[in-house]
Amino acid sequence: MKTKLSLFVVAVAFTLASCTKSKSAFVDTQKLFEEYSEMTEVQDKYTKLTDEVREELQPKIQAFQIKVDLYQKNASTMSPAERQAKEQELGALQQEIQQMQQARGGQIQQESQAAIDSVISKVRKFIDTYGEENGYDFIYGKNESGNVLYGNKELDITDDILKALNTSYSSGESTSTSEAQEEENDTVSAE
Repeated sequence: MKTKLSLFVVAVAFTLASCTKSKSAFVDTQKLFEEYSEMTEVQDKYTKLTDEVREELQPKIQAFQIKVDLYQKNASTMSPAERQAKEQELGALQQEIQQMQQARGGQIQQESQAAIDSVISKVRKFIDTYGEENGYDFIYGKNESGNVLYGNKELDITDDILKALNTSYSSGESTSTSEAQEEENDTVSAE
């Protein structure tokens, strides 16, 4: 009788354990950040700023190159003292341009990284809220480092998250994930 009771308890425990199946999904983080509107806007903004700095410095770089070419052309006719003075002048000018590039480039890089970190933080919070509101126990991140090596396509919610994030962002970031989900459901119903 004890063996039957033990088998029964094990069977009941196994049945209960299998009934508590967790709801999980994954998000392709690379695709998410490549296609999320706010992230692309941030990246575009800082790419544009970098290009603007390059354009600002271009006249100085061109003027420096003209001076270098002129020096190279006339170096053979200069005295050693004149060459040394000109080389020092050109070296100082080159160093000034490099310092300007590094200063502005470093500033843009810091600002860019802070903006990207802010977007990543917002996305993480958004996914937390999305997971809670949609009953997920786990949402995994799929990326190049192999957090998720394989995932059934049916569990890939990247497009759902992207749609909700972009809807929320385009509406002034005031839309909650449940409102974005309702809009998404309305769109699916209309189709």
